Amino acid sequence: MIVKTKFLCKRSSHQSSPKGLSLSNIQWEDRFIEGKWYDGEYETWSDQLYKLNGGWRRYWVINEKGEKEEISKAHMNAIFEMNIDKLREGKINEILK
Repeated sequence: MIVKTKFLCKRSSHQSSPKGLSLSNIQWEDRFIEGKWYDGEYETWSDQLYKLNGGWRRYWVINEKGEKEEISKAHMNAIFEMNIDKLREGKINEILK
């Protein structure tokens, strides 16, 4: 099952400009910005497999360019807040603003 949600970025992520440019001309583009909420989705495991595998099966997030990209579980843990209690608290704070 695919579930739509929002993810809170806890660490910014950047990517280099398109291939083919020389190393001296590389430009970095924001991919995700710390403190910002991003629309996304995840594919569920059963609750038991969630606990065993430390997360959901697959993740997708809409980046700064507006592109939907699949992100590995390890990168999700590094870039986005994955603690359910902290996410719940963050969503409540956003609503109260």
